[in-house]
Amino acid sequence: MVLEIAGIGLEVRAAEPGIVLVTDAAHEPFLAEDRGDDCASIVLAPVTSPRPPRRGGKTLFDTGTVWRLEALDGGHHLLTLRSPLYGADPYLVVEFDPQYTRGQGETLDGGPHLAGGTMHPFVYPFDEVVFLARLARGRGVLVHACGVAHAGRGILLLGTSGAGKSTSARLWSDRPASRVLSDDRIVIRHDADTYRIYGTPWHGEAELSLATRIPLADVYLLVQAPANEIRPLPRPAAVASLFGCTFPLFYDETALSFTLGILDRLATRVPVRELRFTREREAVDLVLREGV
Repeated sequence: MVLEIAGIGLEVRAAEPGIVLVTDAAHEPFLAEDRGDDCASIVLAPVTSPRPPRRGGKTLFDTGTVWRLEALDGGHHLLTLRSPLYGADPYLVVEFDPQYTRGQGETLDGGPHLAGGTMHPFVYPFDEVVFLARLARGRGVLVHACGVAHAGRGILLLGTSGAGKSTSARLWSDRPASRVLSDDRIVIRHDADTYRIYGTPWHGEAELSLATRIPLADVYLLVQAPANEIRPLPRPAAVASLFGCTFPLFYDETALSFTLGILDRLATRVPVRELRFTREREAVDLVLREGV
């Protein structure tokens, strides 16, 4: 099974024959028939609890509850996912090469990845963590944003949790000429002289997502306010606002430098402004009248 987001592929195969790979409705539009030119490959084997011990390494990042990333010898990384719903043992453990092009691991029998002869490889946050690592290796950046395609132009509405991304997505989806790429997470990539935004399956409350892309024309930082208004942002503030809505890999200096670089260049090529809005459809009218 191959998941393709923003032109980047992630293939997952079961190590044993007879296991059926399945996914959910949000991921189905992003499944691809072929591996494509830029695709990582992961092989997963089912194990029973207690699972055999794996060598550990230096902790790079640990949420404290959901997942942990460790550095191993040779630049390899070990990703471990846990949930109290499935006991003390990790329900998924995968070792990756330094470039995240190959991975091999185990999934716990009875966990969310394997039940009744079926394997669901794209359970949150596994696929998102892998794509974040691959994007940061010179490919692009994932941002907290609602992405809209309108009249051939891409509009990015940035905001952290509670800023109004899902509300904005619903307002824009009511417009016949508009399509929402995602109401929560959008990929930005640079191709030649064009920045493009891509839909992802990692939607928010509005549950809107599309497996498509569009050239980026305008970026807005969402700010809830008593009146609708568009305000310019100086370049330093624009870059800071963009960075504040990314998922930076603070443990990886090279990846962090790439992320800052692509955002800084984007702010010189694409208008980045503040959209103060009332969470009403008049905010959409304002962007269409004065912003785009």
